Amino acid sequence: MHDGGFTIDADWQAATDLIGLLHQRLHDAGFERVHSDIRIGTRTDKAQTMQDKVDTVERQLAFPEQ
Repeated sequence: MHDGGFTIDADWQAATDLIGLLHQRLHDAGFERVHSDIRIGTRTDKAQTMQDKVDTVERQLAFPEQ
């Protein structure tokens, strides 16, 4: 989770299935309308995990540029 929402790190089918499940659960809870803004990014130039991104941020916080 972050200030803009949350990140799903999964393959295409698992991610879209989860989004659908979340919508259905909200409808089942009584919400008549549910809206999701979805931004999807993929890359083929290098392998990168969510942990790689966290590690990069932690390194930058530990040694901020002057």
